Amino acid sequence: MFFLNQELLFYAPVVAILAGVLVFANWRRRKAMQAQFGDWDLISQTSKPLSPARYLARAAFAALTAGLLIVALARPVIPNGTKTIAEGTVDVITVADVSRSMAALDYDGKVPPSAVAKRLIEPTREFDNFGRPIARKEEKEDKDAGTRLEMVRHILLDKLIAQLDGNYLGLVSYAGEAFPQAFLTKDASALRWVVDRGLTISSAPGEGSGMGKALELALAMFDADSPATHERVLILFSDGGNDDKQEKLVDFAQKARERGVKVIVVAMGNVMPSKIPVSKLAADDATAIALKDNGKRWLETDGQIEKSGMNAALLQNLANISGGEFIHLQNDTDVDLLKYVGKKSTATVGGTVELFPWALIAAFISLALSIAVTNQWRLGSFGRRNKT
Repeated sequence: MFFLNQELLFYAPVVAILAGVLVFANWRRRKAMQAQFGDWDLISQTSKPLSPARYLARAAFAALTAGLLIVALARPVIPNGTKTIAEGTVDVITVADVSRSMAALDYDGKVPPSAVAKRLIEPTREFDNFGRPIARKEEKEDKDAGTRLEMVRHILLDKLIAQLDGNYLGLVSYAGEAFPQAFLTKDASALRWVVDRGLTISSAPGEGSGMGKALELALAMFDADSPATHERVLILFSDGGNDDKQEKLVDFAQKARERGVKVIVVAMGNVMPSKIPVSKLAADDATAIALKDNGKRWLETDGQIEKSGMNAALLQNLANISGGEFIHLQNDTDVDLLKYVGKKSTATVGGTVELFPWALIAAFISLALSIAVTNQWRLGSFGRRNKT
């Protein structure tokens, strides 16, 4: 057996002795009060005096309780077989398009509610005590799941993060400009929070689709935080919308090959263009707000309903130039990322079992005994048990 916080054990004797001394001091105080304020002959008629041996036992149990609590804080463990842990040799950066076109409902009925972004909505106007309107924003979960971006969130939350837990994951989103949502990290819980709260339509700055800027940012993040010995994988989720020059994409593909970055292009949506519902756009999108106020359901420009289809040729060409993989995502079963990124490296280490719960249980038992050993109960009136 060994202790994870071994330095705390040095305090165990001090704390145990202090607990015993406090019990002894309490006993001496009680005796002094009885001698000063009462006639012992009268007190002894209603309260049977306790022997010093029982107070000594209470002091011993109190000292044992304090010592066991320190032992629990020191976290005793014992060896117990072996366990397999992830070594974290795979670095994955996901690049996700969050422009308006990703709000098209190409996956209606295919996305579970867990991947639906929580939205800020304006409730019915309320008024304060002075008749002034209160403008509040509340969170509401949109149950009508099925946008391209909601499918991306589903893949990230329910597949990628779970499959590659223990390795380094990062996230870049882009609309008109690129935004680093999360740098390479092993903290799966934090990354889930970012995807759940931050990966929404227009969460990146600007309008349009700056795909080239986002891919360059992802390469820069690899250069900054990913060792050359790690397997590097870049996963692009996009419907193919791109306002950057084609030369920028070709330049990225060449640099990715030089750095040994494997590129996986996941094409989102259908080739047939789809309308974009304004209800799925950002709550603070001025264009969406204006269209809603005019009773419009779909995104329009100059009175014409906008439609967005997947640019399969651009995405397939990007995958080919970079020597990567191309996936047209129609259902969540179409992508198994482990098949493309390889298996995460693992190591077998000695397993352990922590014993601090047993130390806590023993401490509580000892505490109960320290209280019981100096208590007396006498059957009083009406059949009640009174403590004296």
